[in-house]
Amino acid sequence: MAYGVDDLTLGFDMESSPSVAALNEAPGSQTRRGKMLGEPASWGKWVHLLGRSVSFWKADTKRLYVQAKLADEGQLCPPREIESRTLALIERMAAAGVISHEQPWVTRVDVAVDAECESADGKLLLDALEAVRLPNGWRTTSTGSPRSTVYFRARVSEHVHARAYCRNLKTKSGEPFGRIRLEAEQRFDPKECPLEYAEQPAFIATIWKGRYANLASRVTRLAREVQAMELAERMQRGELRHGEAERLHLFLDLERLGLAHQSYRKSVYALRRREAAKLGYSANEIRSDGLDIELADLLAEYVRAVDEH
Repeated sequence: MAYGVDDLTLGFDMESSPSVAALNEAPGSQTRRGKMLGEPASWGKWVHLLGRSVSFWKADTKRLYVQAKLADEGQLCPPREIESRTLALIERMAAAGVISHEQPWVTRVDVAVDAECESADGKLLLDALEAVRLPNGWRTTSTGSPRSTVYFRARVSEHVHARAYCRNLKTKSGEPFGRIRLEAEQRFDPKECPLEYAEQPAFIATIWKGRYANLASRVTRLAREVQAMELAERMQRGELRHGEAERLHLFLDLERLGLAHQSYRKSVYALRRREAAKLGYSANEIRSDGLDIELADLLAEYVRAVDEH
């Protein structure tokens, strides 16, 4: 498990700052968010003024916005360390000649919880989140085939309030669907949210729980999915060879549908039944109704991680 802040975007009023002239002259690249401060280095790689944190200068409003990365790459900043790490960022800015005499404010914060899980459970969680009914008229959209990212969007716009996705697929490491991140995004108008608010762990927890803690729905894992998971676990334990599992999977599917007897020759059908019985699968015990799972159960460990911090 990991819980904390991924991105924290800060706004600085530079109206009375002695750094305005230097910011106007500083190298950068014009974007719709303002001038992105930095310059290209060797091989065309862009080097930001503040390292991993990306800064944007808006000369018309004399405001500087910094998308702060408070933790090491791939990590989350624990809520209790936000204050010390933002202070370290402001000291780095001063060392680079960027000084503001006004208190900074927060324009966006992304709060995330990571959990490692069985691949089948991770995929099921994303499927359940895509199908959930959201409050406030929000809606869900998803991307990937199979589904790897689910977004919570505003009712009539593309604005994102939360996203759930597989970290392993994004970083191209680990088992697919084996590490699922649930991330909440909250935006604020300029000067609406003072930095001191975001430095309170309870404030950060409220943002995440407002997106995920009260979701409720039920998802059904199909009978053959339950069966496939069980066979996969037995292969991992060395109880079944790949060929045996594939043979058994098809036979149990056909038996569940009542087609096995007419699909196999009599002698082969009898052989498959003996193989299934030897491995603990009786023809009259084959599950046909699937397995109902509550979304709240899938989210329980995530909520616990937030509550414990």
